[in-house]
Amino acid sequence: MRATAKTALFAAAIATAAMMQGCAHKDLCYDHSHVVDLRVDFDWSLAPDATPRTMVVRLFRPDGSHYAVHEFTSAESGHIRVEAGDYMILCHNGEMENVLEGGDSFSDYHLATKARALLSPMGRADAQAPPRPGASTSEPVRNTPEQVWAGCCTSLSIQPRTEGQSVTLRPAEATAHYTVTIYKVENLTAAIDISGAITGMSEQWNVAAARPSGITVTHPVAFERLDEHTLRAEFHAFGHCHESDTPHYFSVYTSNNVYKDFEITEQLHGAQNPREVNIEIEGLTLPPQGTGIQPGISGWDNVVDTEIDMH
Repeated sequence: MRATAKTALFAAAIATAAMMQGCAHKDLCYDHSHVVDLRVDFDWSLAPDATPRTMVVRLFRPDGSHYAVHEFTSAESGHIRVEAGDYMILCHNGEMENVLEGGDSFSDYHLATKARALLSPMGRADAQAPPRPGASTSEPVRNTPEQVWAGCCTSLSIQPRTEGQSVTLRPAEATAHYTVTIYKVENLTAAIDISGAITGMSEQWNVAAARPSGITVTHPVAFERLDEHTLRAEFHAFGHCHESDTPHYFSVYTSNNVYKDFEITEQLHGAQNPREVNIEIEGLTLPPQGTGIQPGISGWDNVVDTEIDMH
């Protein structure tokens, strides 16, 4: 009995020692010397007036496949832990309500906006859709994006077991600012809700190529009433298609089911500053309140043509 007990204790001791040796060997597998601390700095010299709340940084391997994503709560700098190796980096601001991220690789990663009903800016998202001009009939309707800043780094080599490594990213504005002003509006009253839409705009922004991409879309926009005869819409967009022969239109829709389309191709393509586009339309006569097709009745009426001066 005593010999048996001693034998059992000896066997248990051997097993315990073996387990301890196994644990010690396993610990050697957790050598993280190939993982280093990388400082990420944002240089805003290309967009000195930028006001992003957060920044998204995506790392891609040399073959373009996605490696990791990090979000920074500071627009100045931050630190991440990353494996030593070669990378490409894309960055853009985060916390955007209307902008979606898409694409699986460095070359096709893009930012795009969400779908939106054409009459949403006037609070009638469920109303019957109005007629749409020209080839824009088949365009998807998308929200306008918030202001977007984006940038890239095409080559970064991170060394193992090396402290103090950093990368500087230089974001630039990806969106352009558009202003549409309509002067000499007649019969504009507080009883009429009104909104607009612009056709032939770029669907998305390719971050690596730093250019608009995708198909063309229509953006619905809200109006500000500057006075009883002037309407203004201001919004951001990823740009428009300069290479297409399809005309661009700006449409005005009202809650009493009347609409008017204005061709704005020349102004859009001929803007002196493509990052700050001003479109001016002079002359829009709406039917007097109490005439024409009234709310609640199906169908839309085109506003009778007026003399339009396109500046």
